[in-house]
Amino acid sequence: MRSKTTFWDFWGTKTEQVEIVRQAGQLKPLTTELKMLLGNRDLREQLQNSKMVSLLPPVGTEVFRKFTAGSLKEIQRRREVKEKERQKGKDDSVLVEFAVIEEQQNPTADLESGKPLPFIFGDPAPEFVNTPLEDLDPFYQSKKRFIVLDGQKVIHRFNADPACYLLSASNLMRTTAIKILLHSFFHAFILLTVLTNCVFMTMAEPPEWSKFAKSTFIAIYVFEVLVKVAARGFCVGQFTFLSDPWNWLDLIIISTAYLTEMVQAGIVSAFQVLPALKLISAIPDVKKALGALGQTVKKMAHVIVLSLVCLSVLAALALHNFMGHLQQKCVMMLPSNYSSEVSDYTQYINNPGNYYFLPGHNDALLCGNRSGAGMCPEGYMCLRAGPNPNYGFTNYDSFGWAFLALFRMMTQDFWENLLQLTLRSAGQAYAITFLVDIVLGSFCLCSLIVAVVARAFVEQKQAETAEAKRKSKEYALVLEALKDQEKVDGNSCLTEKQDSSAAACEDEQRPRSPCCRTFADIFLKWTCCNRCRAQQRLRRFVTDPFFDLFIVLCIVLNVIFMAMEHFPMMQEFEELLSIAGLVFTAIFAVEVVLKFLAMGPYLFFQVGWNVFDTIIAAVTVLELGLADISGLSILRLFCVMRVFRLARWWPTFNALLKLIGSSLGVVRNFTLLLAIITFTFSVIGMQLFGQDYKENVCRISKDCLLPRWHMVDFFHSFLVTFRILCGEWIETMWDCMEVAGQPGCLIFYLFVVVIGKLAVLSLFLALLIKSPHGARRTASAVEGQNNLRIALNRIRGAFIGIKSQVLGHTDKKTELKPQSGINLYPPVLGLKSDKVDQKEFLALTFVSSEESESEVKDLGSHQTSKSASQTSGNQDNDEEKDLQNGDSLVGTHKRDDQDTPAKCFCDQCYRCCPILNMDSCPSGLRTWLNLRRACVAVVEHKYFEAFITFVILLSSVALAVEDIHLEKRWLLKTILVYADQVFTFVFVLEMLLRWFAGGLKKYFSNPWCRLDFLVVLISLLSSTATILGIPQLEAIKSLRTVRPLRLLSRFDGAKVVVTTLFAAFPFILDVLLACLTLWLIFGIVGVNMFAGKFFYCINATYQDVFHTQDINNKTDCIYLIEENFTEVRWKNSPINFDNVGIAYLSLLQVATFKGWMDIMYSAMDSKWVDSQPEYEANAYMIIYFIIFIIFGSFFTFNFLIGAIFEHLKQHKAKLGAIGLFMTEEQMKLYNSLKTLSCKKPRVTIPRPQNKIRGLLFDLVTKDAFDIFFMVFACVQVVVMMVETWDQSPEKDFILHWIHFAIILLFTAEFVLKVTALGRHYFAFGWNIFDFVLVILFILGLFLSDLLEKYFLYSPAVFSVIRLTRVCRIIHLFRVAKGARKLLRVLMRSLPALFNIGLFHFVIMFTFSVFGMKYFAYVKKGGMIDDVFNFETFGSSIISLFAITTTAGWDGLLHNTMQKPPDCNPYKENAGSPVRGDCSSPAVGIVFFTSYVILSVLVAVIMYIVVILENFNMAAEGSADELREADFEMFCETWEKFDPKGSRFIHSSQLSDFCDDLKEPLRIAKPNTIKVISMDLPLASGDKIHCLDLLVALTAQVQGISGEMDKLKARMEKRLKARSPSKVMDSYEPISSTLKRKREDVAATVIQRAYRKHAGQSPVKVGEAARPGGIPQDGDEEQ
Repeated sequence: MRSKTTFWDFWGTKTEQVEIVRQAGQLKPLTTELKMLLGNRDLREQLQNSKMVSLLPPVGTEVFRKFTAGSLKEIQRRREVKEKERQKGKDDSVLVEFAVIEEQQNPTADLESGKPLPFIFGDPAPEFVNTPLEDLDPFYQSKKRFIVLDGQKVIHRFNADPACYLLSASNLMRTTAIKILLHSFFHAFILLTVLTNCVFMTMAEPPEWSKFAKSTFIAIYVFEVLVKVAARGFCVGQFTFLSDPWNWLDLIIISTAYLTEMVQAGIVSAFQVLPALKLISAIPDVKKALGALGQTVKKMAHVIVLSLVCLSVLAALALHNFMGHLQQKCVMMLPSNYSSEVSDYTQYINNPGNYYFLPGHNDALLCGNRSGAGMCPEGYMCLRAGPNPNYGFTNYDSFGWAFLALFRMMTQDFWENLLQLTLRSAGQAYAITFLVDIVLGSFCLCSLIVAVVARAFVEQKQAETAEAKRKSKEYALVLEALKDQEKVDGNSCLTEKQDSSAAACEDEQRPRSPCCRTFADIFLKWTCCNRCRAQQRLRRFVTDPFFDLFIVLCIVLNVIFMAMEHFPMMQEFEELLSIAGLVFTAIFAVEVVLKFLAMGPYLFFQVGWNVFDTIIAAVTVLELGLADISGLSILRLFCVMRVFRLARWWPTFNALLKLIGSSLGVVRNFTLLLAIITFTFSVIGMQLFGQDYKENVCRISKDCLLPRWHMVDFFHSFLVTFRILCGEWIETMWDCMEVAGQPGCLIFYLFVVVIGKLAVLSLFLALLIKSPHGARRTASAVEGQNNLRIALNRIRGAFIGIKSQVLGHTDKKTELKPQSGINLYPPVLGLKSDKVDQKEFLALTFVSSEESESEVKDLGSHQTSKSASQTSGNQDNDEEKDLQNGDSLVGTHKRDDQDTPAKCFCDQCYRCCPILNMDSCPSGLRTWLNLRRACVAVVEHKYFEAFITFVILLSSVALAVEDIHLEKRWLLKTILVYADQVFTFVFVLEMLLRWFAGGLKKYFSNPWCRLDFLVVLISLLSSTATILGIPQLEAIKSLRTVRPLRLLSRFDGAKVVVTTLFAAFPFILDVLLACLTLWLIFGIVGVNMFAGKFFYCINATYQDVFHTQDINNKTDCIYLIEENFTEVRWKNSPINFDNVGIAYLSLLQVATFKGWMDIMYSAMDSKWVDSQPEYEANAYMIIYFIIFIIFGSFFTFNFLIGAIFEHLKQHKAKLGAIGLFMTEEQMKLYNSLKTLSCKKPRVTIPRPQNKIRGLLFDLVTKDAFDIFFMVFACVQVVVMMVETWDQSPEKDFILHWIHFAIILLFTAEFVLKVTALGRHYFAFGWNIFDFVLVILFILGLFLSDLLEKYFLYSPAVFSVIRLTRVCRIIHLFRVAKGARKLLRVLMRSLPALFNIGLFHFVIMFTFSVFGMKYFAYVKKGGMIDDVFNFETFGSSIISLFAITTTAGWDGLLHNTMQKPPDCNPYKENAGSPVRGDCSSPAVGIVFFTSYVILSVLVAVIMYIVVILENFNMAAEGSADELREADFEMFCETWEKFDPKGSRFIHSSQLSDFCDDLKEPLRIAKPNTIKVISMDLPLASGDKIHCLDLLVALTAQVQGISGEMDKLKARMEKRLKARSPSKVMDSYEPISSTLKRKREDVAATVIQRAYRKHAGQSPVKVGEAARPGGIPQDGDEEQ
């Protein structure tokens, strides 16, 4: 039975589930156990309910029997007997119904074709392998089928009929074909052929001899098909060649191979890639992964439909909002003497030479004539002319292009460019529409897709685990039964099993052969040195904790020295690093030698870390000897691998590496599937579009050279496909459509994006769900971590002892405490006790005069008596408790009691300064207490909190107003100056009141109050700097931007989010450090590979890079500069690998796929230091970035998500019933909404007495009436979709009247419903919704036209009102249950999403104000223009909104990193005292990287919230057997059939009763077979109890197949709750519906046989008692 399983239940038992599946796969009975099961009838009867044991043949029968001619005759005999029985009973309806019921038996799932043989059958003898056997499945034993077991014990089922009507099952040719087909060598040969064929596919221009290879491949494929046809038959019957869809692929491959020889066409040549798909069928695990992916796609049907509907609606809105806007360009003003003819004017504005182009841009600068739109430079005017941007493919001129734009926004590919173009042409006010599109079209839909796919994977995992549990449980029952039987028979079956298991375990630990064992004993085991004192001392030395600490410090220092490499380096510093490298190499080599001598080779090489250390040490020593040999410098990079050694002592880093390592085995099937998909699409792209790129390259390249991203060869086609999988597809698709046409490229890219994204998402979730997060650490890792803690504790104890000796007393607060439950005194290797360690520690502990010696002696026992979890919890959760305290969060401090406020200062302050203690002054104590009580009353008043919140809001608004135009607005500037002083005064007063009310101790112990104090301190310093005019303090004024952060403590929702994030911060920080450590390896490698190679010589005037034919290196470039070519510069890329710090920034851009193209271009063009880059001179350097994307981005992000889940699980356990990121009030609202969503209140409307109204009532209450108007709602949206920008007036006229007619229909619907329903019309929410839409339709249709006609102005609000007609399509969700359920997921996630969104808005607001202070005057260029900038708050918030999804943050960062001469630090900004358009690169890097990381974290948390809610709803749906409305419906229907309330009805009423029920319990007629098959218990008089029927119907609806007693108890409880006065009757069932039907069938057969026999032989009546047609107990047929 399905039980309520939340996501946390699954996540908490994920590791256990993996272990259960692993153990179930190792179950295997012994030979003696199998013999006992096969030969003991009593044991088989005892285990008759076991599904596993029931698969075995009857007692006394062999398990495996060869399929012979006699087997075929037996099958034929059984079929004839069954057919004879059917013919006898064909006129009897009872027999026909019973036969149908019996035919509903299904094949056994464990014995399906393609599955391994169940372990209960044991190992078949060699003579039964690759030999036809009688079928083991009872379902097929009466059908012409046989099975064959291959060498891996996999079941293959065949048709026993002659193959192709010629080859029988025993035919030599067919048996030979079966053996060839199932042989492992044949599979390996076909797989090798496919791989070789794939190699030839990658050749863009194959050699001449490749035709012979192609013919060979086709011949092999034909031979494979012939073998399959000979073994299975062609098409007639089940399990034949064509019954397998993968065999159709073979036929298509052969057919297209001959077709391509006759027809040379691009679309036909693309079919040559089909052999690559044979890799899926050739690898069973990959085929299984594809099947799982197919099942996932089936469950995505509802979310796909919902996504298409939402995108269509949003595209229709975008079509009407921005139609034709992207054609507005900056056109040069007409000269005064220009002709005024229309043709000349049209030619002028359509001439690209008259457009304004920004440097480096292929499209003209867009502009707009609305407020907030982009402006044209002087001498240009904004006109609508020419094509749309990006070859004309980016526009909203038709529904298709608008839908493509919305789909682009959904996938978040280069959408910042779409936002920039649209806002420049339509105005910044339309940013709100993009906010809706991103939130609804991207986040909501994508999060639902991820949630659905995640739930599908979890369900598959749970099903796999449930099957493994069933097998394990049944196997345990079998072992228990065998154990009981052993006691009876006195056998030693279990003893033999235990002995064999122990022997197997010993065999695994011992060498396999005697020779290896002898070699190990002589050369590897140094037993002669076990008693050597020198080796014991050496072993004690290398296992000492301080030895591990020393090695860790050396590793860290070695990594630091490696990370200090940079470009350029001084020779002295380079020599220092070289010497340090030699020292560390010697240290690690000595470490390996010491461990080897101390442990001996046998024990040394059993530890994996020792093997790793040995390899690294050997390679680094080898590199020293080969340092002068060119080409072997790559060995130096092996030193970086020492970073991995930190995983031995760092659990988080160890877990990350384990995730990467385990993923190779856990999800290798999905990885192979993704690789096959990538390869297939790469070859298809090369075959389809490669030639088009060659022929039409001039359309996309001015110099007619191939761009970097093309599909001419396989390597570049693979790069394009890989880029699409990374999320960037729109730009390469534009090039493809320009050179190869729109239809083919659109279809190709659509398939790649959808299938590729789904495959990547499946791999990501499979890795997240199936990977062993939180797996147990190895013994060596635990020992290493414990050694570090012991060493650190010793050092800490030494410092405590020294401090005690210096101060003369012991500070109890600094006494050593146990950490994490680790024993501080572990026994040293070679000693019998731990006295040495205790003595060593006690010697470092000073005994003061105030402490007795016994207290110090009992220190160890006193510490170990405390719980480690309590100790660490008290230390780590103090801050979290402060944050979770709702009162202290907002700064409100309650009194410790009703009379006395809390102490102002800490105890140490009172001891140091006794004057602070007011108790010493009784006269002033009362006045002091009264003052503090008054302050407490003030700060606890609700109006005080509201006033402070209002002041914070005002101060935040004041900060937002301080833009670059403030200097021109003197009045506003003066007001803001005085307002800032008022705000400072209010905040200082608030702080003083809280100090007096709660005391300094309580104030500064609260994190929120510390934030308030920081804000007040900054405000005071800022005001001081303004009043005194101190220029040194002017920079502090910009720190006032942190003032909006105080709003986080004023809103409970945002406060909950901050509390959760604050609690997770140490955990997330540890994970981020582990990820950054892995990135450090890539960073060091990148510095060694690319440092100093990203420089290039450029013409700064035209921004053109010189070709290598003109400038070859830095020397040539400097020569031109010295020749007074002022426009020539030797320039470095702003993002490079010159040092590890900037390498981290480069890797972050690569990981976020923003700016990564330029970085990879520089790496691919690099040659050597101080050389001019050459186009793709080092193209294969891109492999470095591909490896980083896989391991440094994909795996680390997966690890981060898993770590966040792990922490949220722990945090959820603390919260209890309160949901994540929700307050208690929101949780109450959430529960209310959840309850309301599960109930369906019924509104009963009486039928009107009036005849006409009654007819109208019957009309409007029919489902067909609503469906009719739903269709017209869809028609209305379709009409909106067919509108285009350049449509003719006739089309415009027709569409206008169609809209008018539809509005009339909806108005008529409203009139009909109001007439029929009367006042009850407004009792339904949907009717009110329709009424409002009708009013808006009429207003949008008439009022806007009226204003436009008579007032020559059409307000934008009426155009928006007109667009509300698409809202009518929402009625579709009334009938789409799956989509409606997904919408409920989003609705119920709204409280948590609102809190997270509020938190993110405050962060965005703060960063926007900060950006205005630091980047307002940054030089424009790239992403920064007159729309995207930090000049005003609106532009700043739009810029941050764009990079919230990490889109375009590299462009904004690039401008802030500019240095002279790229920017002018002395430039005068008009109307401002600020000079220069440069910025601080360090501030820019910190600003943008911190915001991007925060945004990614918030987005991840939002996705998690929706996923969790989806799982919760699924769990509730599986747990609630029956909704209250359905339960009431059943009871009401029962009362009709049982008016006396006896709780019984006759079995003859069962069919009518099930038909009268409503969905979902209804079983419509004809339902006799379904009703009988429910096997309901029958009471005396053939009556059925209501409880039994309710349980059966509920189980059928919910798909429950077990644990019926629990379900029955719950249903009985609900019946008692509904009718407490009635007592549930207890009765004894006498039969059941299925059993009674069988009795009727048996009686009919007996009567017919008796009549027939009595008519033939009237004397021998008694012989008719056993008719020959009745099957006996020993018969096989079922």
